[in-house]
Amino acid sequence: MSNQDMFVGRQPMSGVTLTDEVLESLIRMQVDVDPGDLSALLDLVALGITVNAWRNSPVEDWHAEGRLSDGDMMRLNSHTTQAIRRRLAGWAIEFNVSSASSSSLAAVDVESVRALSALLIRWLVRPDRKLPTGMTLGDLPRSKAEMEACKEHVSLQLDLLVRSAETQGVRFGLLSVAAQSLMFCSSWWLHPTWADRVERFVSMLDCPTDPFWGEGGNRLKKLGAEPASVQDRSGLRSSLLTAPWELDATTAKWVTNAGIGAV
Repeated sequence: MSNQDMFVGRQPMSGVTLTDEVLESLIRMQVDVDPGDLSALLDLVALGITVNAWRNSPVEDWHAEGRLSDGDMMRLNSHTTQAIRRRLAGWAIEFNVSSASSSSLAAVDVESVRALSALLIRWLVRPDRKLPTGMTLGDLPRSKAEMEACKEHVSLQLDLLVRSAETQGVRFGLLSVAAQSLMFCSSWWLHPTWADRVERFVSMLDCPTDPFWGEGGNRLKKLGAEPASVQDRSGLRSSLLTAPWELDATTAKWVTNAGIGAV
């Protein structure tokens, strides 16, 4: 399990003090995204919350132990990102963040972030929460202690977001989470480069001589027969772009084994 936490406060980084402007520059340096665009920023925030509060939790330990496959993780992570993004949109509406510019976040009260944190914690740790793999969250841990550890991790990470908003402002807190997502979620659905990754991956499937597959296309050959849903290139492209959590287990496993995350 990663011990990487959300940014809190204005920590120095290589001699640079983190500010809203520095974080915006960090985001622009990594991807062609304008952090001044509220919708684009909330996409990145959803990724950052997912990686810190969900993926880098005991869930990743369970994955490492073999309880979840790489395909399972792709479905779980993308589904969680999508659900958190929807909740961020609802939060913005509830607290009258109606401007298309993220500068409007500067006027948002920290109490709204506390409300957001509480909402996300409740949803993330519900034992009866249905996962796209068909099981519930409560089916994953093998003991009450494991479930409690997961709850503690989620609460800690969302509390860090609240602390950051309390000390340096709501916009800074969300920018810091967004900047982190670019470092740790570059191969994830909703990342700004995901669409290009999918196009490249799907096109390679029909090109066994592509260098990605190694000498003689050995890597592609070792994958074995393509599932029917992979053979349907148009359908695969659409599913990967819009809702990878809806892929069946066999397809998700094949796609991750093929190395979509390494494209």
